[in-house]
Amino acid sequence: MNEEENGGDFSAIAAGLVVGMAVGGILGLLFAPKPGAQLREDLKDRTEETMDRLQEATSELVARSKDLVTQTKENLAHSVEAGKAAYTEKREELMAQLDA
Repeated sequence: MNEEENGGDFSAIAAGLVVGMAVGGILGLLFAPKPGAQLREDLKDRTEETMDRLQEATSELVARSKDLVTQTKENLAHSVEAGKAAYTEKREELMAQLDA
């Protein structure tokens, strides 16, 4: 499995985990026997926690994406250089054959 697939798998798992925790937490709070003010406070706290986790997951995803873009640019630059070298070598071979 390559690094790109691992990044996609991580992102899907992280997003599913965050959404699952949010939904589970909210449902748990809604079905818990608590007074309205306490329930609203608990919902607010859960929402803030979930948003913090979502921000962390998003930051990590952005960092991984930037790394992937950088790596892709480097690979492309190496490929272009290899292509130029191959072109130059083949051209020189053909020119040598024409001169012979």
